[in-house]
Amino acid sequence: MVNAKDYAFKVQPQQPNSQASQQAHGTIINCRKPGATRSGKKQKEARLREALLANAEESRKRKRGSGEECGFESASTEYALPTSQTACAASLSTIPPDRPICPPRWQPLKPPRPRKLKGPTKGVDLDCWFTILSFSDPAQLLAMRRTIPSCYYFLRDNPTLWKHSRNYHYGSALPEPPSELTEFQYADLRHDHGCMSCKAPNTRKTYWAFLRRWCKTCLQSKTLREHDAIPLLRSASGEDLSFLHTCLPSGIFDSWGNFAGVGPATTHALKTIYLLSDVRKIVAEYNHIKAQNTDPASWSAELHAWYSPKVKVVEERRSFAHKMEGYEEAARGTRTSDYALKKTARRNYFQNEASKLMPPITAPEMECCPSYRRAVTIPKAPNNTSWLQLRPKLEREVAELRAKGGPPDQHPPTASASGTSTPMAVMDQLQPQRRFPVLPSIGFALGYHLGTAPPHSYFF
Repeated sequence: MVNAKDYAFKVQPQQPNSQASQQAHGTIINCRKPGATRSGKKQKEARLREALLANAEESRKRKRGSGEECGFESASTEYALPTSQTACAASLSTIPPDRPICPPRWQPLKPPRPRKLKGPTKGVDLDCWFTILSFSDPAQLLAMRRTIPSCYYFLRDNPTLWKHSRNYHYGSALPEPPSELTEFQYADLRHDHGCMSCKAPNTRKTYWAFLRRWCKTCLQSKTLREHDAIPLLRSASGEDLSFLHTCLPSGIFDSWGNFAGVGPATTHALKTIYLLSDVRKIVAEYNHIKAQNTDPASWSAELHAWYSPKVKVVEERRSFAHKMEGYEEAARGTRTSDYALKKTARRNYFQNEASKLMPPITAPEMECCPSYRRAVTIPKAPNNTSWLQLRPKLEREVAELRAKGGPPDQHPPTASASGTSTPMAVMDQLQPQRRFPVLPSIGFALGYHLGTAPPHSYFF
């Protein structure tokens, strides 16, 4: 039959022929065009939408049991289907009858939960910081002051921290700073580095006579010798002010121009030096006081009142500089002896470990190895790690040394042409001693005055 009106109809059941039909009886044959309409279309599309949404929701939620009921009504509510999912509706036209159709559970949007405002956490108390920094090394305090802004302001507002740190780490062995130095300046001169004039980074020498850390070039450019300073020690009226040299801090140069310590010099070979800025400053102050004085009778008292404190400051600085030089010399000697003990310990440790190898390495062989000579110059205590680093280098160099015949002092004596070697002691006995005549002084020979030929005129 031809369905001219594009209606879906149901075929009545008939008796089967001898040949089996290709399609079962009682099935619905849809001969409509894709764009045709029919009654109940809206219900079917709603069912497809509900099934599609239910499948999509079940992929994100746990699967329900077979006996579990859905708390939603299946046919009373319609949901809007996106256009992208409409094209997939044809593939879901066949739905198992036992699967319950559950629309998605739409949860209302919750308002954002307000965050609990946390106030600023209470840090370490300033008194605790004061105690902590009191146990820090002055060099560490300098580094913290230079790199951490909060420590800079804290150390600036608490200058006594420098003294507590110095006393804790050095005790009474380190001299007290003079009155013209603060604790921070004292720590900076002792522990910091860099020229204070040209900013050369590698300068570490502090000249305690002048309380400055300079490189050698800046020191020589800022100082002058005593004989060069005398012409500058004159007032504006030409008055000789050489007596003011006791108010000037001084140092000593040796004959090679090297700084030798705190002045003044006591020998002719050493030269007293002064700072050029100090010489000009003391002369300017003297001229200023002289210009302000109007009563010649009180001039002597005013000069003494100005002169005496400066002499005391210079003497205090000289005493402090002598103590600092003695402290640094003692520390240098202690450090040198400590380094020597550590080097000796490294030498004994390495030789002991090398003697345990198979084959053992002797001490003369080790002395010929560059790696061993470099290792024993390091002023650090030996340990297993340093030996493990030295061992492969030492074994390689000893193998090369043995391939060349061993250390130089262990070479066998070279055989002579006769097959035997003559000892040097025997050679010395066989060789006769040659007598050389002693030539007398000219004009004082006995034969010269007696009229005979002098002794040096005879060949035999």
